[in-house]
Amino acid sequence: MIEEYWGLQRKPFANSPDPAFVFHSPAFDEGFARLVYDVTEIRGGLSLVTGEIGCGKTMLAHALVARLAGTPHEVSVLATPKLTPVQLLQAVAMLTGMTQYPRAKHHLVPALGAHLAALHAAGRRPVLLVDEAQLVPASLLEEIRLLTNYEGIADKHVHVVLLGQPELRDRIARSPQIDQRISLRYHVDPLESDDVPAYVTHRLKVAGMNGRRIFGDDALGTLAERTGGVPRMINPLATQAMFVGARRKLEQIDGTLVTDVAEDAA
Repeated sequence: MIEEYWGLQRKPFANSPDPAFVFHSPAFDEGFARLVYDVTEIRGGLSLVTGEIGCGKTMLAHALVARLAGTPHEVSVLATPKLTPVQLLQAVAMLTGMTQYPRAKHHLVPALGAHLAALHAAGRRPVLLVDEAQLVPASLLEEIRLLTNYEGIADKHVHVVLLGQPELRDRIARSPQIDQRISLRYHVDPLESDDVPAYVTHRLKVAGMNGRRIFGDDALGTLAERTGGVPRMINPLATQAMFVGARRKLEQIDGTLVTDVAEDAA
């Protein structure tokens, strides 16, 4: 309904990590550039990316996957961080192309090491993204640290990117052995209030907006104020405002409507 009424070709504010909707705020671009450099150039073994819920960590991860497609850096995503240490090693083995591997850890560790060394010798650079890493048990964090022991003279054989909520930083800080292995630390903050209008306009343009101003300046300011600049909060509030605006056959969404919708949802 809202796409037809507002003249769009697709939903502009879906909470999904579609790379087409990546908004290149200064903070996002800096974090992305630093992450790409750490993975592809420094190759220190461990990157740490944190941020509050809904601030764009997953979008950053998917942008990294898209950026490294077709390069020697082959990215795999571990979406289930609650594994045992053996299950983690088995997942790394499977994700890096081992079709057969030992089940017992004392046999799996050297077999995986040999496999990763062979990939490295062939110029391939596996990258493991661990999303929701704040949920990783302590024993698994230790196993992730041990993964960085697989290394050559110049770099590591596998690079791990830990993405998680702010408490992950505290957990890492309490473990000096893994804390000292971190080669990049980056925290994804909410959008600045001045970036929210550009964020909303960007998503509308990607969705097909052509010239029409759907949100007035006061509506954009209210979106920033009501959501604190958190994209995952902006998206549903903007969607509901567009829906109500379409139902009322408005020409433009104003701040009063955004406030009404936000209070209805509170």
